[in-house]
Amino acid sequence: MCLRRVLAACGVLALAAGTLLVPAPPIGIVTPVTLWLGLAVLLALWPRTRAASPWAAGAAAGLSAAVTVAYLVLRPGGSSEGPVLWFLLEPAGLAVYVYLAFRWAPPRSALTGGGAAVLALAMTVQRYLPAEAVVEAIAGSLVWLIPGVVAGLVAWYPRLMDERRERAVAEARRAQRVDLASDLHDFVAHDVSEIVAQAQASRMVLAGDDPRLTETFERIEAAGLRALASMDRTVHMLRDSGGAARTPVGVLADLPELVARFSQGGMGVRLDPTTTEVPREAAAVAYRIVVEALTNVRRHAPSASTVDVTVAVEGRDLRVTVADDGTDETRPSGRAHAGLGLPGLAERLASVGGTLSAGPREPRGWSLSARIPLDGR
Repeated sequence: MCLRRVLAACGVLALAAGTLLVPAPPIGIVTPVTLWLGLAVLLALWPRTRAASPWAAGAAAGLSAAVTVAYLVLRPGGSSEGPVLWFLLEPAGLAVYVYLAFRWAPPRSALTGGGAAVLALAMTVQRYLPAEAVVEAIAGSLVWLIPGVVAGLVAWYPRLMDERRERAVAEARRAQRVDLASDLHDFVAHDVSEIVAQAQASRMVLAGDDPRLTETFERIEAAGLRALASMDRTVHMLRDSGGAARTPVGVLADLPELVARFSQGGMGVRLDPTTTEVPREAAAVAYRIVVEALTNVRRHAPSASTVDVTVAVEGRDLRVTVADDGTDETRPSGRAHAGLGLPGLAERLASVGGTLSAGPREPRGWSLSARIPLDGR
């Protein structure tokens, strides 16, 4: 913020110096000075002034258009008075307003305020053309449309990329949540089914001639069946909205097969799995972490010769580590933000109290480590 204010102050000082060192008629200097002073205010107060960018662009367009009309009325024969500096500063300022509006404003406001600035920029050339030169006037305005259109396109492209990235991340997170709901169904359904079976067996063995016990066990059985039906309906709705089939849940016992398939590509993978029994939820999360980590190794570290996969119980946590020895061909920043699966996994781990970390390792390569609580804390 301090840097922006310093730049804004320098811009104001430059404008003040320009008015003294490069004099021009008032009608030719008032508009560029006003436009750039407005930009200095926007820069000094940014990002609080971000929402005002389309209104600022519209006001700048109105001022520039009014001055152009004044030129045409007062000097219908055209005028080229004044230094070229002031002639170029005004279109440049309008182009900056166009960029700010199209980059940060809502689409409708951007089209209104930014579009007005584009038209005002195209009209500025009319001040310097003879009134009788109709063809030249039309051609000149069409040519001067180009800077405004280019500024709008330059601003719209990163905005479009940001929106696509946000949609992709949201879709990845939604898919992770659908998988989490499906896993919950699989795990809880297994336990509820066991409760129902125990209630049925107890009703047959323990109830006997006691109608109260029979009724109690029947209510437990009915409640369990209703819970199973409710989970089925909920998960089916989520899967239908997802539009994609869900892959089966993997567990620790499936890791050797996963590693064997990965090793077929010519990259050696060493697996050090735990032999301790762990809860199904933790095993499923660990399996997905290994899948995502190996996928990123294949995608971003093709030069790696070996990958070490370690799954071990440390205290009350299940620790999963995947480390490769890839070279520095891939920048660390690219590896850190690779893919859309890691944000979803991090969110899922956070929901169960776990953590996910990734970064470069010495002397070379990349390491991903996850901690999954085993006691449900």
